[in-house]
Amino acid sequence: MTVSLRVLYGYLEGLEGKFAREPSGHLSLETGLFRRHGLEVSWEHVQGTEERYRRVVRGEAEVSLVVGRAALRHFLASRATRLIGCAMNSCPYTLSVSREIESPAELRGRVLACREEIGRAAPVAEALRETAGLQLGTDVTLLLVESDRAACERLLEGRVDAALLPRPYGFFAAENGFRRLAEWPEIVDDPLPIALETTERLWRERSRDLSLFVAAEREGIAYLKNHPDQARSLLMRRFGHSPAVAAETVADYLIWLDENLRVDFQRLGKLVSQVVPHGRESAGRIAAEWVVPGALGA
Repeated sequence: MTVSLRVLYGYLEGLEGKFAREPSGHLSLETGLFRRHGLEVSWEHVQGTEERYRRVVRGEAEVSLVVGRAALRHFLASRATRLIGCAMNSCPYTLSVSREIESPAELRGRVLACREEIGRAAPVAEALRETAGLQLGTDVTLLLVESDRAACERLLEGRVDAALLPRPYGFFAAENGFRRLAEWPEIVDDPLPIALETTERLWRERSRDLSLFVAAEREGIAYLKNHPDQARSLLMRRFGHSPAVAAETVADYLIWLDENLRVDFQRLGKLVSQVVPHGRESAGRIAAEWVVPGALGA
């Protein structure tokens, strides 16, 4: 008997290449991997985290691929969502700069943009001091903006000299003539940047079916990572990536996908500290209710 499941995903905002954070499902469909697990999977693009959430709640889909901070906020607001796995627990930001800047030391007198939550949580000042001997606020101006997309747009428009960007935005900045500074340390972006979310009701009623999907998704991510030629071809055909962006995505982004789909408890703890005001709830208490049994890592 074949099990039917609908899985929703969105594109990263603001990139004409329509960057999908987790593209393995398309390759799993093409290779028949889902069918080998007894699944008839519909891997559907629905833009907007809230719209994907509404469809899952209404029973129009079973799984949504969502940024961890949004998934946690849904859980805290309704207690109705459940985390069945995490396809990426962390993925470091890159530092993209104007072409004339060749090292972090040349950021002196410049403006650096990044998303406000990252600027307040990540050790930006320490990284500048250790890599270039620069003082944040004195030598370098930090511009906090509302989103990663806004930071990227300000860089592309020439309104800032540098920006801390998630890898996908950094790839497209490079296509537009900006430089990535390799000396910059790995300042991690949002904990749990790709979460697999369902509802408490669906997990209760269809846990066996959803467990089958998790098993297939594990195999699909591993297949994507182990077949770089097919992965590059998929990105160019399905999402319109240039050969250069497709190659960078495979080599320097897809490697951060985690085929174990386990939720890293340390990353979860960092996410809770960012999202939950004043530590009103502990990571352990949240995990006990939000993360399904067996999905939580060490």
